[in-house]
Amino acid sequence: MVPLRILRRTSSVRRVQTRGFTLVEMLVVLSIVLVLSTIMITGQSTFNRSLLLSDTAYTIAFSIREAQTLGLSSRVFSSVQNAGYGIRFDAYTPSSYIQFSDIYPASPGNSQGGICPGHAGIAGSPDARPGNCIYDPYYPPTVTVDELVRTYTLNRGFYVSAFCGTSAQGQKCSTTDFDTLDIVFMRPSTNAVIIGKRSSTLTQLSDAYIRLKSPDGLSERCIFVTKVGQVAVNACP
Repeated sequence: MVPLRILRRTSSVRRVQTRGFTLVEMLVVLSIVLVLSTIMITGQSTFNRSLLLSDTAYTIAFSIREAQTLGLSSRVFSSVQNAGYGIRFDAYTPSSYIQFSDIYPASPGNSQGGICPGHAGIAGSPDARPGNCIYDPYYPPTVTVDELVRTYTLNRGFYVSAFCGTSAQGQKCSTTDFDTLDIVFMRPSTNAVIIGKRSSTLTQLSDAYIRLKSPDGLSERCIFVTKVGQVAVNACP
């Protein structure tokens, strides 16, 4: 028979061995859980930011495509026919951009020294087009019409940090060379007329890209437009 004293000692050892976690062990487990949670939350936040950035970039690309469609269809705007349609980006309003109808000046022949093709038609002819391939804000009495179709506002803090293009003199950007970028489409061609403007100086561009950034400035996407009318979203150069 086992002595009672030995039984009590064995029972006591078993009770010690079956106790819960120590404070140190709990702190280690909590630290691991905290680290894993932080990694998951940060990763999810980065994924959501990237997803929203791409969605906004494609929205801009779609609005450029819409202007191309309207320009090809010669949709009547403010009772003016055969006008081109375009998109303007302005360095001073980075969180918005506009769609416009190129109806000023109303008389044809405003080819801007060859920068704006297709505007040298004879007035009254089927090929006669109004406009000058840039957006003219409503400033009466100089400009008697308003070319604005709609204003697009970028939500969630996204903004256009810069826009650049290729000219005969090489690469030019809004940070140093121009303040606005106009992309205009007109029938019957799908080609784009791309013009950078600073004050009264116009620069013809063969292509352009718009640099879109996230609110924290850490992520970016670019919308590319070529002279032949191609529009794409890709990583920025």
